Amino acid sequence: MKSLHVALLDLTDRPAPEPSEQTDAPARRVVRHAIGLLLLACYFPLAVTAVTSGHLYGLSLSLTTQTRYAVIYGQFSVATIVFWWLCWLVFTRTLLSRVTPRQRLLQRGAAVLAGAAGMYSAAPFSIALAQVVGHAVFDCVLAWLALEVCRSHRVSLRIALPRTAVERLRDWQISITVLYVCVGVGGGVLSFLLVHLIRWTGASVPVMKGGQMATLGVDNLGTLAIGLVSTVALEDVMIVATTTALMTAVRRPAWQIYTLVCIPELLLHAYLGLPAIGMLVFAAGRVWLYRQYGRLLPFMAAHFTFDLVGGGLMLMQGLPFWYRPALGLLFSLVVSWAENQLKKAAKSARAHAQPPPVTLDGDPPRPTDRPDPVSIQ
Repeated sequence: MKSLHVALLDLTDRPAPEPSEQTDAPARRVVRHAIGLLLLACYFPLAVTAVTSGHLYGLSLSLTTQTRYAVIYGQFSVATIVFWWLCWLVFTRTLLSRVTPRQRLLQRGAAVLAGAAGMYSAAPFSIALAQVVGHAVFDCVLAWLALEVCRSHRVSLRIALPRTAVERLRDWQISITVLYVCVGVGGGVLSFLLVHLIRWTGASVPVMKGGQMATLGVDNLGTLAIGLVSTVALEDVMIVATTTALMTAVRRPAWQIYTLVCIPELLLHAYLGLPAIGMLVFAAGRVWLYRQYGRLLPFMAAHFTFDLVGGGLMLMQGLPFWYRPALGLLFSLVVSWAENQLKKAAKSARAHAQPPPVTLDGDPPRPTDRPDPVSIQ
């Protein structure tokens, strides 16, 4: 694993990867599709943020009946576009010359049902939990659409599950890297410190009022877990992986990729106020790591785990203080134990796979457990 200092230098010095050899679509169409997916994904979160947190930036928006229905109609329009786009892509690639009649029926039926569920999720719900579930359903449908768009351009997001012990160890270590460098040190901790620093200094700059869980309307672990499904599908699949993979496949320069990812991430966390700038480090670090390793599932697992643990600790503020460090220590012990088990399994698999090669001096090379960088092209 590269050091953090070298990684930060590579953010500006590392050239953009070579495009995928399989990509034969016109570059402009790929870029339009990438931007279109971003607009579809960000409409509703940005509309809600503008209405609920616009006062932080001097926006005179209020949650009136007209505003509420305007947001709902806009979301229904977005869901309609997603429905037809998804169905068109799935119907196009499931011709009888490519798949069996049973596969065509199942895949087309699933696309229609998923698109319809996405449209239904745009309806207003009087129950808060139903709204959270609806957002998760819609974002999962968006993630499927993103996968289909990438497939239509012959670009892979590499979402295959690890099959061997060595691959499982590789994905585990990528997850730990993302968890530590990007989500923990880079984004979450920086924004948290900025929030408390601004409150402590009393500076007259936009800053979130109250706690993050209360601002997001999360009051229990169940709502938090369902909401995180939506967050992971939206941020990791739609914004980071899809945008990075598509833009890389058509030779777009690195600064364009970072810009297209960092700006939506900054806007989606605008409810934090000025501390949302910490999300720039969070987004840029994840783009850099995804360009390095090209594995989507470890990124999703790291993001989900960090938000679940961090949000769970925030929800436990009513408990005695010593509960939180005790749970943090328990989590660290579980992570350490799991990593040791994966290392043992990978070492055993390597030992039984084949004898180690011999170097020129007659000594076998020293094994390493570091995940190998894999370009996304």
